[in-house]
Amino acid sequence: MKIVELREYRIKKGKTEQWLNWMRDELLPYQRSKGMVILDTYVHRGSDERDYFVWLREFDDEASRQRMHKETYNEWWVSEIRPRVFELIDEDAIKVRLLNRLDM
Repeated sequence: MKIVELREYRIKKGKTEQWLNWMRDELLPYQRSKGMVILDTYVHRGSDERDYFVWLREFDDEASRQRMHKETYNEWWVSEIRPRVFELIDEDAIKVRLLNRLDM
């Protein structure tokens, strides 16, 4: 059964344009190269007057989600990319929800 991952990141003040450019130009292409399916991306202004980046990724099942996470978030990602990510988004405000599709 397909799983959709809904991810929400609070962007640091003044960093929205930089974050969106980096996601579009580098991070999303990298994740797609690892086989991840990006369904959609959004930005919304929260009640706290902060910008939030929201995106949806789809996986065939939990096993494929776990495999792709392991392949994507490797040593290179942890040492080179992760520190740069947290220069632009608030680490303590990341939300990840797994959505299971319903046939209604």
